[in-house]
Amino acid sequence: MNNKCTNCMPELLAHKNCCTLCIKLKILVLTLIFIFLPGLLLAKNVTLPITIDYPLLRSIVMSQLFNNPEKEVELLNDPKECKKIVISDPDFSEENSLLRFEIKVRIKAGADFMNDCYLPVQWEGYVVFFQTPVIEAENWILSFKTRDSIVLNNKHEPGVIAGALWKLIKGNVHTYVDAIQIDLTPCVNDMKFFLSGIFPEKIQPQAETMIGSMKPGNIEIQNKAVQIGIHTDVSSVYDNARTLKEEHLNDVELAGFIRAWEAMDAFIVYVIGSLTDRPLNEDEKDIILEILLDTRYRFIAELTRPVHENDFVRNQFIIAWDNLSVLFKNHIGKNLAVSPLGSLAFFSSMDALKVLDSIGPSIGIEISNNGLIRLARLIADKTTPDLFYSLKIDENLRQIMGLGPKLKESSELIPDEQKDYKEDFLNNIIKNLISFLKRTNIFINPYSEAMAAEQKKTDIIHLEKWLPSQSNIFEYLKNIRQILKNASEKTVSKNKRDQEYQDLFYLIVDAVAWQESCFRQFKRNRGEIEYLRSYNNTSVGVMQINERVWRGIYDQEKLRWNIHYNIEAGCEIVDLYLTRYIFRKMEKKKYKFLENKDNIARTLYALYNGGPGEFSKFLERSSEEKFYLSDDLFYEKYLWVKNNQLENASICLVGK
Repeated sequence: MNNKCTNCMPELLAHKNCCTLCIKLKILVLTLIFIFLPGLLLAKNVTLPITIDYPLLRSIVMSQLFNNPEKEVELLNDPKECKKIVISDPDFSEENSLLRFEIKVRIKAGADFMNDCYLPVQWEGYVVFFQTPVIEAENWILSFKTRDSIVLNNKHEPGVIAGALWKLIKGNVHTYVDAIQIDLTPCVNDMKFFLSGIFPEKIQPQAETMIGSMKPGNIEIQNKAVQIGIHTDVSSVYDNARTLKEEHLNDVELAGFIRAWEAMDAFIVYVIGSLTDRPLNEDEKDIILEILLDTRYRFIAELTRPVHENDFVRNQFIIAWDNLSVLFKNHIGKNLAVSPLGSLAFFSSMDALKVLDSIGPSIGIEISNNGLIRLARLIADKTTPDLFYSLKIDENLRQIMGLGPKLKESSELIPDEQKDYKEDFLNNIIKNLISFLKRTNIFINPYSEAMAAEQKKTDIIHLEKWLPSQSNIFEYLKNIRQILKNASEKTVSKNKRDQEYQDLFYLIVDAVAWQESCFRQFKRNRGEIEYLRSYNNTSVGVMQINERVWRGIYDQEKLRWNIHYNIEAGCEIVDLYLTRYIFRKMEKKKYKFLENKDNIARTLYALYNGGPGEFSKFLERSSEEKFYLSDDLFYEKYLWVKNNQLENASICLVGK
């Protein structure tokens, strides 16, 4: 025997042609590997989850089976009412890795004889089924196989039931429960429709291939939900060449970047609006407030950068949803006005987006207005929602964020807008400004004096009094500070705070107005009166209210042209951060740094200038004594106000 054949399988060693067969076998194996290995290497399977939490599962069952006014089902009711079975109040949970399905049962049973019911017996209690969910791959039908069952009395205690009654339960309740099915096809189809909308047009064929590969996987019974895995092959849309990168955008690309973010912001506001009638507690309102403001502040910060991440909008969307998802599941999932299967499709689509996003930029997904409209339809009862990036006041948003009714109208006149004014005017300003900065490489100090906005007609006579000059500087300051005081008193009166708080509030408001605009709402430029804008064209007026951050909360035209309205809005924002953010955090945790009221003022300005996310960042800066220039400049103004050194305002007002 040839020694070279000793590595062959034992069965072949006895064969006289061992070497020949061994070589042929090896060639065959290598050939199969060569044919199939590339496909195996290219296949990238992910599991997209359909997570049905138990309250939502109950809602689905209720909507399909208990949809009458009584919310119950009559399983048996003979004409003589001698035998009657009614079930109601389904409830789901997990127990010993099985689905625990509890249902309330009312039974009446007697002997039917000669058209009479003799010896009627009534029983009321609960039947508990321990089940295993099963899904059919061909039609996405979810059913439940009963493994065991027990009977509980009306007090949820283990009960004993007569044989005749148990026979009725077994023959009717068990049969009915075992036949329960949930058709997930509409949910899966809605998911597929949404997923097709998050891929760019150029890779739609590959996206359809990926979507076509979706099939049911394992079912996991979790502590709070039943989770169905959807096996999905993403190799058709996977491209290693796509990477996370920062790019210089031209004007067209920048406009598209802004539109994508505006679509996301409009979607978040729309979904928040779906909670209008829900009983939100104060902590939930604070979560919504913080996430919305931080999302908007991060966008403003991104706009000031010379380059932008190609996945910035998608990343922001995922972060915002991560923080909001539990709150929305608690409320939208219980909202009877929303279809339970629509809610399931909504949450499952969001979870699928999160899974695909975790793969990284190689997967090629993006956030678009079309995709977000598809998603919003799932909780809009299939109607097409309006995701327009509106600049009007959204009173529902104010209510949900705990701000109450919109600010009252002021008697101050507002000049007529130009006839061709469009709501995307701000976009054009930002686009042109950033484009100019990129072309010239000019750096503008972010703490420099606010710049004037677009020109208005010169016949705005009533605005002349709000233009400071060397001859009226002290009278001007007196009038401005009186408006600030009136607005401050109006704001603090709503909260009924003590005098110590009021005094601190007045100091902060004056210091903010000084730091933000040097007490100015308007400025004359080449004979024209203009409202004041920030260096990046996002904030306006005395209190420099950021129009994007506070979109839907305040009237933008009044912020620009009504000094009373602008100051009242600024006071409301100061109060919001002080009472609902800083003070509430101080109630939950002791901060030694904030025991000093001056430090409270400094912390508040960091939030006023950069959003709720600045709270922890400012405390970190303070611990390291590494303050931003804006931190120091505000503190300077705050001490001047505190020490009544208002004459220093002349430096920024008139240059001396």
